[in-house]
Amino acid sequence: MTEPHRWCLLGQASDGYSGAEARSLLVRRLDWGTQETLFEDGRGRLLSVVTNGERARVALVDRAGGPGEHLIDPRGEGVSGGYLSSSGRVDTHSDRETVPFPLACTAVEHFIEHDAWPHDVMVAQASE
Repeated sequence: MTEPHRWCLLGQASDGYSGAEARSLLVRRLDWGTQETLFEDGRGRLLSVVTNGERARVALVDRAGGPGEHLIDPRGEGVSGGYLSSSGRVDTHSDRETVPFPLACTAVEHFIEHDAWPHDVMVAQASE
């Protein structure tokens, strides 16, 4: 059996996080008041989670120029604000472009463990 792929916090040299560790880290960081978490892997991909505490924007980007994607909630209605990035910028997103925070945590855990999104989430390709 092969070991699951591990992701590190952006810019930190470490052994990385398993899916369960990453999920726990997302919750702890929110408790600490950190709303943005950026993971990177050795393949040049960046996994971004920015939350307002209730919903989260989860995006996967290939920094080598490949296509990006993000989780969506096709039943989401309205907009939510308060998505604070580490740069200090506060964004507002359509609820369709975000998912509930607990689902974001579960999806990140699954993605890190299986290198694929769980079947119960919807993904949209980046538009550009």
